[in-house]
Amino acid sequence: MTDQLRALSALRCRAVSVPLGPGPAPEEVLRRAAGSDGLVCLVGSWAGGGAVLAAEPLLVLDAGADHIAALGRQPRVEPDPAVLGGGWFGWLGYDGPSRLAFYDHLLRYDGAGSWSFEALWSAERDALLQARHEELAELLAGPDARPSWQVGAFDGPSLPEHLRAVERAVELIRAGEIYQVNVCTRFGAAVAGSTAGLFADAAAALQPAFGAYVETAGGAVASLSPELFLRRRGREVMTSPIKGTWPRPADDTAGADALRHSAKDAAENVMIVDLMRNDLGRVSEIGSVRAASLLDVQAHPGVWHLVSTVSGRLRDDVGDEDLLRAAFPPGSVTGAPKLRAVEAIAALESGPRGAYTGAIGFASPSWGLEFNVAIRTFEIHGGRIELGVGGGITADSVPMLEWRECLHKATPLLGALGARTSVAVPAPQATPTQLSGGLFESVLVAGGRPLRLADHLARLERSCRELYGFGLPLDVAVRVHAAIRADRLAVRILVRTDGEVTVATRPAPVPPRASSAQIERGRTGLWRHKWTERTFLDAAEAATSPDLDAVPLFVADDGTVLETSRGNVFLLAADGTLTTPPLRDDLLPGVTRRALLDLARDTGRPTELRQFGIGELTRSAAFWTSSLSGVVPIHAVDGVALPHRDEEVAALSALLI
Repeated sequence: MTDQLRALSALRCRAVSVPLGPGPAPEEVLRRAAGSDGLVCLVGSWAGGGAVLAAEPLLVLDAGADHIAALGRQPRVEPDPAVLGGGWFGWLGYDGPSRLAFYDHLLRYDGAGSWSFEALWSAERDALLQARHEELAELLAGPDARPSWQVGAFDGPSLPEHLRAVERAVELIRAGEIYQVNVCTRFGAAVAGSTAGLFADAAAALQPAFGAYVETAGGAVASLSPELFLRRRGREVMTSPIKGTWPRPADDTAGADALRHSAKDAAENVMIVDLMRNDLGRVSEIGSVRAASLLDVQAHPGVWHLVSTVSGRLRDDVGDEDLLRAAFPPGSVTGAPKLRAVEAIAALESGPRGAYTGAIGFASPSWGLEFNVAIRTFEIHGGRIELGVGGGITADSVPMLEWRECLHKATPLLGALGARTSVAVPAPQATPTQLSGGLFESVLVAGGRPLRLADHLARLERSCRELYGFGLPLDVAVRVHAAIRADRLAVRILVRTDGEVTVATRPAPVPPRASSAQIERGRTGLWRHKWTERTFLDAAEAATSPDLDAVPLFVADDGTVLETSRGNVFLLAADGTLTTPPLRDDLLPGVTRRALLDLARDTGRPTELRQFGIGELTRSAAFWTSSLSGVVPIHAVDGVALPHRDEEVAALSALLI
């Protein structure tokens, strides 16, 4: 392979473009070319817009080769910015095998109906290129083709596992290890038939900005990406990271405004813009890197996206290899700071990403370089098709909303294949009574200070924005502190549906030393918000036994233990491990729950975020947590005694004050 690369670098070529006239749409040409050796097709905004189709590569890199280094091995060509001609085409895998091949000829579509044959013409390849010119001209004039393909129903990842990963990401952010990280998951199905036909049909339906199809002997990668990773023309380089997503039903415009005013999405985007400025700054002339555009709202299939653009001018000593080593993998699918985010991704996700979230594109010695971010990308191998989806996690991320963002991104792609999925989770709706009553927080004041006030206000802010479209007044924290007139109090912050906020205090309740629990089934709806409307909870509490501070224990229809009417539930294992269910729509994201998980992390205590049922609960020591009561042991469930670990539970409670 080294000898072949050396020969490639020694090749002298001229960039040639031969007009072929009008022809069929790129998707149709791809269908006709199905089965060609090393088939590659780029559709959308590539190389100024249109399409590129190549086959019969001159050289294919070995799987174990340094693919990024190969980008610096190019023939000697007098650059012609109007001619693409050929170059390295393929993908750079995020954490799996890469595939790059060198092509010295291709078909190029101008987006307006006309095709041309382009080549990096060399004396050594003159006869072959003449023959390929004639063959490809005949392909454009040939009959239509309809290669068939079939896709089964998509299965998907475990919802609890994805919720767990999102929470763990938030935990890392709270610990100060990262500011943002992309957490991804995968869907998969059986597939048969023509992969080129599959991509052609999907691309025709979705019209992706940076669609790419790369075929290999063992499968294919079919990308319907909207995102530009890198474009280099001469010494000028740019990147356009996407961060921020909102669903886009047909004829929707409200989602664009919602995304435009989303503080979380804007913050996420700006973080990645800073990261990409840093990446480009490592290889660009001092002072040349700038944000050319910031937080543009763009429409893409099924979603709205926030898109920014960073540009720079490469130093004279920087080649394509140096550029890719500085910027790969793309910052929009890793996080910030990038190196720690990449480490976190390996620990948070259940398996490798493969080509997904890598980059697909080309490096031409004549035109320049262009790669997409390999999102909205199908990977096809061994009779199976897989689709990766994910999203950026910040300190304010809500696990179930992050899951639904994955579904929003997957929906148009599966729709383009006419495929179904069994992993959709309907979003529960708040009742009109809940919505009309507003929201509240209860904050414990101990030693004259409100405990975890920032976390309480952050939870309240998220709920207000999600449900009512407004945030909290800037002076709420000041008003809370002004209301404190004793060392120990309970502060109640109430937000009405019109945005009015009231702050009141009362004596703090005496926490129960222990409690029992009575199982309640059949609770449904949206419970991850702290509603002022408590009719359902009050009725459940009134039905419990008055003995030993009994509380209702809610159990979901799937048998998962959820929470009590007063707080989140934990198991306490013999080795000290704390286990609690991952957050979902029917669980309140308790402030004390989060504080206890953070404390465990800081002190080296193991924790698990996983679902469990009543059977496991009754075999373990357990407790519930709340802001006003702290950590309260559960001694029995429906009369069944649980193991007691009261001293250890009391120690945990004391550490939270």
